[in-house]
Amino acid sequence: MRFSFILVFLSFFGILFLPAQASENDTGKELDLNSIMTIAEKNSPLLTAIHSDLESLFYKRRQEGKSQNPSVYIDYGQRKAADESGAEYAIQMEQPIYFPGRKELKQLLVDNDSKIKEVQQIEAYNSIRLSSIKFAYRYLVAADKKNHVKERLKRLSLIESYIKARPFFTPQAKTDLFIIETKILALKKHFNDLELGAAKDYESLNLYLRQDSVPNLKIPYFRSGVKFDRKELEKKAVSQNPSILAARGELDKARTELRLANLEKYPDYSITSQIGEDKSGVANRFYDFGLKFRIPVWDQFQNKVASAETNMKSKQDRLTYQENLIQTSFSQAFLDYEQTKVNLKLYDLTQLDRIDRDLNFADMEFKRGRIQLISYLELENQLHETHHAVLDAQISHLESLLNLLYITNEKDILGVMGNASQTFEYQPK
Repeated sequence: MRFSFILVFLSFFGILFLPAQASENDTGKELDLNSIMTIAEKNSPLLTAIHSDLESLFYKRRQEGKSQNPSVYIDYGQRKAADESGAEYAIQMEQPIYFPGRKELKQLLVDNDSKIKEVQQIEAYNSIRLSSIKFAYRYLVAADKKNHVKERLKRLSLIESYIKARPFFTPQAKTDLFIIETKILALKKHFNDLELGAAKDYESLNLYLRQDSVPNLKIPYFRSGVKFDRKELEKKAVSQNPSILAARGELDKARTELRLANLEKYPDYSITSQIGEDKSGVANRFYDFGLKFRIPVWDQFQNKVASAETNMKSKQDRLTYQENLIQTSFSQAFLDYEQTKVNLKLYDLTQLDRIDRDLNFADMEFKRGRIQLISYLELENQLHETHHAVLDAQISHLESLLNLLYITNEKDILGVMGNASQTFEYQPK
């Protein structure tokens, strides 16, 4: 009986703590590129702010479409006429009316602001997606470099122990020990720098992910790049780049402002009517109807029109400048990308396997006394530089690709990246 009670208690205790264990496992969940972009978009307050701005402009447009409220004037008093006093009262109404076309232009002006804000929203979406991917790769590469240096420290520490364990500690062995100790000291400094760099890269990544613990990133390395049609890509850059779209939106807004300025010389008007009664003297009632408007005698708004014309010319020049700038930026970005494809092929991922084989060979031959320490360290250092060069080729290729996608305002990021040859074989341990 007592044994059964213990079993029931343990089962109940285990059920209570199952959710806690599941939640702990969730914190270390695996994130692929799609998950990274989705989480980054979800956690961005910038996108929420831009959405609120668009909602504000929506209500502003509705307000601009409203008619003006009428004015009501009520008058009451006493009047004396023909030695007779009597009451006088009157009610006057005035309905302001926009000059035809002015209300529609004000709504169009809000529409122009909305289009500019929509371009900013598109740019923000792409910037967040591309930046989250960029920092994910930076962290992956930084972690890989750090782990590689950690392995180097282990290897050199074993060599250090091997030298110290020699039965006869000759001057040559003592010199070799000094070299190894100095090398290990420098590597520890290098490891600390890489660890700091990896931590900073993770903080940059976590700006978008907002994770409580470091996630397991399941993202691929690249074997080869994407082959683009340069002319088609350049055409897309000039037509879809956010900076150019924003400049075109500013030009459209300037045109609307010029049209509004030209309407200023044609004033709004008001329809007025009045009804009243005068009971002094001979009682009489009256009713009148009229039109009220400003006469553009002193100010015909030429300066406002001239200002709007100058502003429109300025926006046109800015659009031309942005188009020239994007064409130059695209050419540079495309050249960078093509060069990184060459480096990606030069420092291909198979070099990582060769590095491991060569290091194992050097370890064995040094312990057998067939190669000298200087030769061993030189080979080890060259292989280390090659390892870093392979990873640098990966990150340079990725960043140059993302830069091209940003310039062309590409929305199908994963689709384009999927056209490159990828592998999950080489992941940091």
